[in-house]
Parts: sequence; structure tokens; C-alpha cells
Amino acid sequence: MEHAADPLEPAAGIIVLTSRTMHTTTTVLHDGHDAVLVDPAWHADELDAIADLLAARSLRVVLGWSTHAHHDHLLWHERFGTGPRLATTAAASAAVGHIDEVHAALAADLRPLAGQVTGYDGGALPWAGGVAEVVAHDAHAPGHGALWLPGVAVLVAGDMLSDVEIPLAGETGLEAYARGLERLAPYVERAAVLIPGHGHPARVGTPDSPTARLRADRAYLAELSRDGADEDPRLAGPAWLREEHEANRHEASVRR
Repeated sequence: MEHAADPLEPAAGIIVLTSRTMHTTTTVLHDGHDAVLVDPAWHADELDAIADLLAARSLRVVLGWSTHAHHDHLLWHERFGTGPRLATTAAASAAVGHIDEVHAALAADLRPLAGQVTGYDGGALPWAGGVAEVVAHDAHAPGHGALWLPGVAVLVAGDMLSDVEIPLAGETGLEAYARGLERLAPYVERAAVLIPGHGHPARVGTPDSPTARLRADRAYLAELSRDGADEDPRLAGPAWLREEHEANRHEASVRR
């Protein structure tokens, strides 16, 4: 099996592949024959399909980037090569500290290469291609590292600003989530394309635009503070989203 959807190319030098599990996205940044692989996911056959795509396009992975230290964002495949795999220092530390949990959440064939990321706190990814600025915050997970690509006005948002998932604030809390949204806001407002870690790319000039995603997440948090948000359309998804919503509601009620 391959990915659940055909690869998308929402901007020059950007390829997005979507897993059959949880709409998890893989983003490829490419310039010439060099490529940066962001959050490759998820199953062994899907990782193999990513490698096939890279080979078909004569692309060589020079760098991997994990936006945060959750198991589905720490994956790798031997065919991607041995180039550096980076995350923010906080995210890399979290990966090391929770590697047993990361491995436990994965199939056995994915464990050997999972989580092998090195901390990096530079302002932009260290590669020769187009500028990819690191936008770090602590929403959803410590050291969450989004990427802003000013040359093509693309924001690779990690597990934020999704059309299929509500804000998942359980690990670092609602206040950190709100701060993370505000950290991302200036980039969202300039973005032609926003790529979430789970879901579909948002495009400027459409009803599902980057700024519409930001408004939806801000509205969700605001409604939580009033014991609301039950009508968010994303709650029509899998049952575990309702459980996460109830956890968010509980935290909001404690804070009131």
C-alpha cells in the first residue's frame, strides 16, 4: 500500500504526502537535488513509498526535521540515508527522555531508527536550499518547531492549525497552546499555504485559508473558557478527539 492520497505540490519546492492514519502529513522541501524531510510518516510501506518518490525525482535527503517529539513525528527509514536528523533542543531532549514510550507506540519494524534526533537551536535549517526559519514554541509539545519558508510563503505548522483535529493541549496546557498560536500568528497571516501535521493544506484565497484555521483555533480556546466549544465541527471525527476535548474542558474549568 502507498499513501492515502496522491502527493500534493502546494508551492514550488514543496511536496506533501498524507498517511492513511490520522491524515498525518510528510513534507518534503527540495531545491536542486537536495531535500529536507519533515516528519516522515507513518507506516513502513508509506516510508518506503516516500523513498521511492525521492528516488524517482533524483532527490537526496540532506536533512531530517522533526517538528516535535511525538512518536508519529520521529520516524525514519534506512533508505532516507544517514544525514543529520534535527529537532529543537527541547524536542530532542523530550525524545531521548521518552524513547521507551516512543518505541512502545510503534510497530517493531519502525523502532530501530525512531527518535534519533539531535538538538538544534539555530534560527534556520542548515541546508543550502531555500530559507526555512525555525519558529519554536511550547504549544502541544515542548520545543515544537514549525518551519516558515519566506521564499514561497509556506508555514509547516507541525501539530497545530489542523482542519481535522481540535487543539490538543494536554501535554503542555491551554495557556502554552494560546501562546503558541500567537507565536505562529504573524506567519499564518503572511502564509499562502499552511501545512498541518494532521489534515489538509490550507490555501490563501479559499474558505479554508491559513487565517481561517487560526480563527478556528482561537475561537475554540475562547469557547472553552466559557465552558463551550462542543459544536466545533472537528469533534465529529474519531472518538479520541472527544476525549481530548473533555480533557481541555476540565483544564479550562479548573482555571476559571
